[in-house]
Amino acid sequence: MSKKSISIIDKEYVLDCFLVLVVLQIARIIIKNILLSVLNFTDINLNIANIISIMIVGISVFMFLRGSSLFNPAGNRLTEMANKYDNKKIILFIITLISLILTVVFKTEYIFYELIVMCLATIVVPLYEELLFRKYLWNYVNSFVENQKTTWVVITIMSVLFILGYWDIVNQNLQIVGSDKFAVDVIFTNMKLGVLMSAITGFMKYKYKDIYLCIFLHIIISCVLL
Repeated sequence: MSKKSISIIDKEYVLDCFLVLVVLQIARIIIKNILLSVLNFTDINLNIANIISIMIVGISVFMFLRGSSLFNPAGNRLTEMANKYDNKKIILFIITLISLILTVVFKTEYIFYELIVMCLATIVVPLYEELLFRKYLWNYVNSFVENQKTTWVVITIMSVLFILGYWDIVNQNLQIVGSDKFAVDVIFTNMKLGVLMSAITGFMKYKYKDIYLCIFLHIIISCVLL
């Protein structure tokens, strides 16, 4: 497929990506609600259901997309294998482990609920979002454009808008802890942080073509912001 320099607006590849994201969020919400229908509606069960639903959706879609030449080209797989153990990755991996350990020690007080939230925010979501956006959707958009800066912009916008799909998680957590905050305020605050997160991890993908660096960096930033 030949590439062309094309704008972001009114392009089918953008619509394709948005449809994928909408389907994933709907599937996650359905699975989560099915789990909650057989569990007591508590803070721990809610976040366990969130973790399981994201994992089921993520694993399912990644298994499907990994065999696609548009979402996972052979050339990208070879590049990832060649760069698997470079120094940058090893250093970031060590920093990631230290960040996770420090987060557990200083921010969770070993309360099970806080450990579950930490697992969701610093492990499950970063892995899910980076593989989805900076690997598969990045490859898909990049197959239609010549300039990777365009891919960077498109994926950043999509990943920030994707945060709107977490409305149910935010609203239910606020409800269960009896917070007087409005879900819309929390969502838009997270979207502002999402712009920063997506821009940074997108730059790492653009600069180094390495999904592992994106994952490690996302986890480190999430530990700092938790």
